[in-house]
Amino acid sequence: MVEVGHHWDAVRAPKTVGERALETLGDETGAVIQDNSGTLYWLIAVGSTTSWHLRGVRVLTELADERTYLGVPPVSWTTGPKAHWRVPLGPDRYLTHPWRLREALTEADRAEYGLMPEGRQLCYRCQLPTDEPIPVDVEIRGNGVGKTTYACPTHTPLYPTGQHPRTLTGAPATAHEGRRR
Repeated sequence: MVEVGHHWDAVRAPKTVGERALETLGDETGAVIQDNSGTLYWLIAVGSTTSWHLRGVRVLTELADERTYLGVPPVSWTTGPKAHWRVPLGPDRYLTHPWRLREALTEADRAEYGLMPEGRQLCYRCQLPTDEPIPVDVEIRGNGVGKTTYACPTHTPLYPTGQHPRTLTGAPATAHEGRRR
């Protein structure tokens, strides 16, 4: 475990968003750690950002009242299933430019979850308002009006249908395209 905020800060992204962002960044990415659940962590310069309003994405940095640690695998661990370097650390590959990373994560967030709805939404499970609503179910009625069920990032994986949010956000557009004449 290495304390963040001294040598680097880190940006944590859920697996699906992180994979898309990694693909978008291509050779512009710095070193990336992947944990055993598939979550990705990019290393960025200390103090280069504090917070991003993206669903499930967290900036890990030194805080005034608490310490944050990240499990950093040995440099030789480049394959899973345990924590490993998804993009290996090297002399020419260390930190990722924070704004390029933000752009890639923003694009991935929209592609995976669709547009951010207006205002806060209630999580289906905890019934608390969330600023990071992730669509987990879409019910389309015969009249074309639908109901979207949202979850907070913590409860998204617990939604009982087992559907992936990416397939939900594309469903209304696909249905609409099928009605063209």
